[in-house]
Amino acid sequence: MPILIDIRKLTIIGKLIQHGAKNVADALSTMADIEADIRIKTLSFVEPGDIPQEIGEGEFHHVNIRLTEPPYGVFMMAFGDRTGEEIAKHMTGQEVDGDLNQLQESALQEMCNILTSGFIDGIANTLETTINMETPELDYGDAQSIADETLSHIHDDSLSIVLDSVVDLHDEETEFQIRIFLVPDPGAFVNLLDKLDVEEIREMDSIAEIQESEPRA
Repeated sequence: MPILIDIRKLTIIGKLIQHGAKNVADALSTMADIEADIRIKTLSFVEPGDIPQEIGEGEFHHVNIRLTEPPYGVFMMAFGDRTGEEIAKHMTGQEVDGDLNQLQESALQEMCNILTSGFIDGIANTLETTINMETPELDYGDAQSIADETLSHIHDDSLSIVLDSVVDLHDEETEFQIRIFLVPDPGAFVNLLDKLDVEEIREMDSIAEIQESEPRA
């Protein structure tokens, strides 16, 4: 049975994504001293079986985690070699010459931790809850192996939210191209959305905008 979502709740999904992206920017500033804007170029919905096509051809760095609280399911992030090299170079100050060295791999893992926890925490804050998760482990492989490893336990009627995102660093001609996949448990996700009110989310945004615009002492 296909997942059914009230079309009015699509606005809330968009807000969840925006809040997750903003929290990533905040986390980068706080934890890595990186000032950046996070742009979501596209947001789409696909079936889990279509995820390999969404990832693309070639080899990719990727992390995936299982969410152990609602909305449950899987969070996955994938990016190509060029973005991996840009992240490693920026985090370590070392040029990448062929394969990543141990320091660069550690830096890439740390960046994945920041991006993953920042995004999930941003969604949890909007839902006024906590979402416990496993520690993401950085891996490398092709799209089909990534999907097979990540989605083996996912229901066929699940909804996959696919984000094509760009981390644009301030004061540098550098950006990271990252694809994000959120595959929640269908029942848990619909239940969460049904409990949320669009106007309450908008009110939260208005309060946040006012707080950001107030001068700091």
